[in-house]
Amino acid sequence: MFILPKGIIKRIEAVCRNFLWDNSADYRRIPLVGWDTICRPKDEGGLGLKDQETWNKAMVGRLVDWIAVHRDSIWVHWVQHNYLKGQEWMDYKPSTNSSWRARPRVQWVKAVWNGWALPKHQFLGWLVAHTALNTAARLSRFGVDIEDKCYLCGLVSETIEHLFCDCLYSKRIVRELSKKTAWSFPVRDVMNWCVHKMGTILQRGVQIAMMLSLVYQIWQQRNKSRHENVLIL
Repeated sequence: MFILPKGIIKRIEAVCRNFLWDNSADYRRIPLVGWDTICRPKDEGGLGLKDQETWNKAMVGRLVDWIAVHRDSIWVHWVQHNYLKGQEWMDYKPSTNSSWRARPRVQWVKAVWNGWALPKHQFLGWLVAHTALNTAARLSRFGVDIEDKCYLCGLVSETIEHLFCDCLYSKRIVRELSKKTAWSFPVRDVMNWCVHKMGTILQRGVQIAMMLSLVYQIWQQRNKSRHENVLIL
């Protein structure tokens, strides 16, 4: 349905290549024959395996052909009605925000998947953006027999907003970090991921990376307090 990112294609090819040579998805042996050769037809010396990038483009090209020839399908009718609006495919000029997907772009994408942040910090930020962390309040709502008080301060119910915005421990960490860096860290923006517009691209990238690291460290300390059953404050 859409053009896959090159990184995804390379990963798929890596899994296939490793399985071919070592019956495993993990890299262990140097391939004896190049992947380009392997993907050639058998009559050209290859194994006839699909070149993932070429195959992906061919599948998308088939959809383009369906639109061009006005194939009788619900999806083609939807594209005609919402995008082409009576135009022929070759005359259509897509807008800059057009894509093959129908879901809107999330506002926090640049904040979470910030190249300056460590992958584990990015992943935790992604979970926070989806409010998917297993806080005490969330586990309690799911029927787990657990005290829902914050494991860091023990004062109120542990929600994501409390943990990263209102907890006295988190506020103290943010305050000390702001003093040392001379940057303000709007912790409540962890909830809506509003990217700070002040400063250069480099400064914003580093600041967001530091905020993601801060979120990660708070969560790590929270887990430590839970397992050791010791309040920080």
